[in-house]
Amino acid sequence: MSSLPPLVSSVSASSAPDRSPGAADGSAHESSPRYSRSVRLPGFGLDAQSRLLAARVLVVGAGGLGAPVINYLASSGVGTLGIVDDDVVDLSNLQRQVLFRPDQIGVPKARAAADWVRSAAPEVAVVVHPLRLSAENAALLDDYDLVIDGSDSFDTCYTVADEAAARGLPVVWGSVNRYDGQFSVFWDDAPDGRAVDYRDLHPAPPASGWDESCADVGVLGPLCGTVGTAMASEAIKLITGVGEPLLGRVVTVDALSATWRESRLARAPHRAEARATANAARRASSATGSDAVAVAVGNSGDRASRARSVGPDIGSPELSTLLAARAAGDADFTLLDVREVDEHDFAHIDGDLPAPGFGTRTRQRPELDPERRVVVYCARGPRARAAADLLAADGYDVSVLHGGMLGWQLATRV
Repeated sequence: MSSLPPLVSSVSASSAPDRSPGAADGSAHESSPRYSRSVRLPGFGLDAQSRLLAARVLVVGAGGLGAPVINYLASSGVGTLGIVDDDVVDLSNLQRQVLFRPDQIGVPKARAAADWVRSAAPEVAVVVHPLRLSAENAALLDDYDLVIDGSDSFDTCYTVADEAAARGLPVVWGSVNRYDGQFSVFWDDAPDGRAVDYRDLHPAPPASGWDESCADVGVLGPLCGTVGTAMASEAIKLITGVGEPLLGRVVTVDALSATWRESRLARAPHRAEARATANAARRASSATGSDAVAVAVGNSGDRASRARSVGPDIGSPELSTLLAARAAGDADFTLLDVREVDEHDFAHIDGDLPAPGFGTRTRQRPELDPERRVVVYCARGPRARAAADLLAADGYDVSVLHGGMLGWQLATRV
């Protein structure tokens, strides 16, 4: 086994001189004395710290495992943390959920955890998702590079596994029960034939009644910290490309005997073939764009007649050529950035038009010339496709930048 390519691209400070207040600030952030002990590590340096700054990580579950994960990822300088949890702080949580205080009993955990991040690491952007993750709301995964599953429910574990696989996202997973813990790294579309996910470890949910929680059987508080901090380390390794991630290996911790046991995990041949086919289809769909669908509501005949399909994706080299032609007066198009304000402030493509949340949070279209071609981009592609569908339904000649801002940075880095 060996290391994997960094999950997140390194962003130079010159790309983002004006970070918004309360968020990370380019080189001043990554070279801050706060991170000097990480930066001094052999093979880490400013490059890896910059990747952490650019990373967007979703933590599912802010409880016993999520708490140390959030603590160490925020303290390590991860740029954006999303927190998913629909529960509230209870007195019994304080034995192991180290982000919470007695005066926060009854407060939603996602909000309380976000308050901790804002207090302890104000340069980290935090997004609160006070809900239980399900297939119906799983589109929120589109905004992140990596998912960390610290949930305590089999239903949620399978939802995370399936929805992350549908998007090609890696997952850092952990579980604790009584005196035992497990953790691993899953990635359904990992490079070099190393794909493996939660369903390779547990192909199907257990029989009804076997979904035991800490409330049912108990858990040793410090064990949550042991497993949770290891999960945070795995996340940092994936983001930066430093070290060998736990992909294809599962670690079991026995706190009573103070032993760690590693087991190998491989995908069965029949499942490897099926998942390779599914991932190839997903990538092909991503590369060619999706068809726009015009919704007929009220007096929508004109809109339906204007509707067209989203054009083929354009790659970074083609966009670079288009930008040069536009600068020379030989081409005319609009480059639309539908990422959030903090993402645009941190790094963007010169000459774009910001339209925060268009296609996902809002359907309010920015002012655009209907005769001018539109190229839409986001961090990786999913949000841009949602925006492109809306524009195509209204008759715009629209394409999506393949790979989004991440692909652009990888293609144009010196």
